[in-house]
Amino acid sequence: MKLLLTTGVLFGVLLIGGCRVEDYNVIIKNVGKRTIDDAHVIYGEFRSIGGILPSGIYAGHGHPEYPIPEKATVEWRTEDGQMHRKDVDVKKLIPKRFRGDIQFEIADDNTVTVRVIPREDLKL
Repeated sequence: MKLLLTTGVLFGVLLIGGCRVEDYNVIIKNVGKRTIDDAHVIYGEFRSIGGILPSGIYAGHGHPEYPIPEKATVEWRTEDGQMHRKDVDVKKLIPKRFRGDIQFEIADDNTVTVRVIPREDLKL
């Protein structure tokens, strides 16, 4: 009986605290023609990797240990030194049981598009 109780408690701890929150990656991509710098996606306590992104280049942050947010802030610096910040909706774009990439695309007109790429659609 004691072994069964211990096993049940261990299973509960693993189920609640030891598993990933959700299975997704955060990608930040420069879809414009100019280089951008200091690029990051931020929500809650999460801040993605990013940095300098020449045209067509992306940076990825694999499997954040945070739930997919309702909204995220994307920030970057343009070649003229100006810092930009855009708040974007995220959660409403994500289907149930989503696994894949959430890609934040920054364009030359300083717009941000969120693209949801299911894992089965990813080209490896």
